[in-house]
Amino acid sequence: MNRRVFDAVVFANERICREHYRLTLCIPEFPPTLPGQFVQVACADRELHNQPREMQWPSSASACAQGGGPSEGGAFLRRPFSLAGRTDVDGKVGLEIIYRAVGRGTRWLRRRRIGELVSILGPLGNHFELPKDNGHAVLIGGGVGIPPMLYLAQQLAGRSAAAFVGATSGDLLPVSIERLERFTGPVTPRLIVGEFSRHGIAAVVTTDDGSVGYAGRVTESLSAYLDSLDSGLPVTLYTCGPELMMKAVARIAADRGMECQVAAERAMACGMGTCQSCVIRCRATGRADGRDWVYRLTCTDGPVFRGQELLW
Repeated sequence: MNRRVFDAVVFANERICREHYRLTLCIPEFPPTLPGQFVQVACADRELHNQPREMQWPSSASACAQGGGPSEGGAFLRRPFSLAGRTDVDGKVGLEIIYRAVGRGTRWLRRRRIGELVSILGPLGNHFELPKDNGHAVLIGGGVGIPPMLYLAQQLAGRSAAAFVGATSGDLLPVSIERLERFTGPVTPRLIVGEFSRHGIAAVVTTDDGSVGYAGRVTESLSAYLDSLDSGLPVTLYTCGPELMMKAVARIAADRGMECQVAAERAMACGMGTCQSCVIRCRATGRADGRDWVYRLTCTDGPVFRGQELLW
């Protein structure tokens, strides 16, 4: 395992939409990575992590439950983030992370400026498996689950693929949409999302309120699209996002006999299997106790699981 702690330099930290930001980190070297893997980011001033000191914890139980430390300098525990992209240029590595600034740790990230250092631990977890050469990939991302789909699109450039992205409203979509319009009628992927179109992948955009793209849930448009495909085409679904959305995608795949790969999300304290905090229930067979399920760790056994493995 090549994971370790790296000091990365902030190359860019730009706002994408109302609450989402794209953080680009530059590192002299970083082990090979694949879509689906993640890093643990120290979202705190360096002295909070690097120097032992007596802690004065807040008396409020809710403050502790949020993972906050005694300082306004950030969060005491590292935060997990899926990789949204990677570039290797002139012997240096650029890693992209897309985050939503809603808590103590992500608000700390939002304040980082170009040239500052950020500590990351990684690479962590397993990865998506690409479809066979004649297969068609369908990427489904919802909200903060969209970033790993962007990295996967890099790997699928030039291959048969389509993408679906959804959010509550248009101002919460963490992607670059080239034509902000509403669509009705048959669900047709279009080259309208910059992060996918640059790799030749057409996308469908949905919003719950209908402000951008197709109105409704992303799984509704997905079902309509899959129904329009050639029944003999081997299709693999890849998904990450809200659990109810991923559960619905896995069910859609099962009903159609399609392969489905799910990037599960759980709260993680360590990202390496030590704390045992990110358990997820999976199917199991042949157990001596007769039980047909087992707990697995999202950080080390995953985060990518087969859709049929998971017991939601």
